[in-house]
Amino acid sequence: MNHGPLSRPVRGGALTRAGAGVASVTLAVALTSCSFALGDLEPVGGGEAAPTGAATPPGTEAVAPEDTAGETADTADTDAPDTEGGLPVDPAGAVPWDTDTYWLSGTGDALYRLDWTASAATTLQLTHGGDGNFIVVPYTADGTRVGSVVNEIGVYEGASPFSEAVIGAAPEEVEFLHVQADGAWTLGR
Repeated sequence: MNHGPLSRPVRGGALTRAGAGVASVTLAVALTSCSFALGDLEPVGGGEAAPTGAATPPGTEAVAPEDTAGETADTADTDAPDTEGGLPVDPAGAVPWDTDTYWLSGTGDALYRLDWTASAATTLQLTHGGDGNFIVVPYTADGTRVGSVVNEIGVYEGASPFSEAVIGAAPEEVEFLHVQADGAWTLGR
């Protein structure tokens, strides 16, 4: 009698494990060799070009960008309710967003007064090219904050329906939009 090792055929389980190991190594190599670059931010929506800025009627001034140097996302509680019950900027300095203008663009912070009536079907298209906070907040005529259109950090491109952004009021009641940004942005409707 021979008491040496017996030769057995390799079974399917061993082949399956070996194949899975090769596939895992191949996937890991492929993922570590990937690279991508984010191109220039383009306005979203129907191929319309964003204007270089909103026209300011004579006698009104655009809101100057606020200095946000030194602020971080951890120190600014941007979702906290407005405890003072008013706009963060004097409404007399709000730039009109007229009915003929579909795109706004700018850099930094601004306050816009809507000269058109928003509805639940209104959707804003938004882009941001900065590194910090990008926040757009709707306000009623009496300066009450009624939700948040967007609150993101860094580069952003997306859409926000007023039906989801406005809380505690009807979309038709929104009269102001306050934009807070550290970089170039666009807003379209």
